[in-house]
Amino acid sequence: MKVLFTAFNGKSNSSKILLDKINSDNKLYLRNSFSTSVNQLKKELNCKNYDLIISFGQAPLDKDTIKIETVGQDKIKYKTKYDFTSLKETFCINNYKTIISNNAGAYLCNNIYFNGLKYIDDNKLNTKMIFIHIPTIDNISNIDNLANIFN
Repeated sequence: MKVLFTAFNGKSNSSKILLDKINSDNKLYLRNSFSTSVNQLKKELNCKNYDLIISFGQAPLDKDTIKIETVGQDKIKYKTKYDFTSLKETFCINNYKTIISNNAGAYLCNNIYFNGLKYIDDNKLNTKMIFIHIPTIDNISNIDNLANIFN
């Protein structure tokens, strides 16, 4: 399975720190810009075929809490087609409290998720996408253990 991992840039952004620790050649560091980040993702999807996109974002969550986002929304909603059941179980086994959410927020995270899901749908790609919010770095007990879930 060919997986693309994405996260937003930022020196102290926990999602960027997590992406740094994932052992993959398929990583995309997104600019902190609504239009630029979407263009980066579209360009990547035009160049390569992926089975799955796992996107990370940072959110003010409780200690060791992971939030799996199921919906990207603007005027309409796009729901992920990725079956995240085993991912949720893996988080739980590794002592992460896991929340399933249908609200990815109203900022960059939702924007990339909505536009990614829309692009996949509009272009009838055989790609699934999931967005995962992780807590700020001071609310993650061990970022290396979190990264190992994806290695």
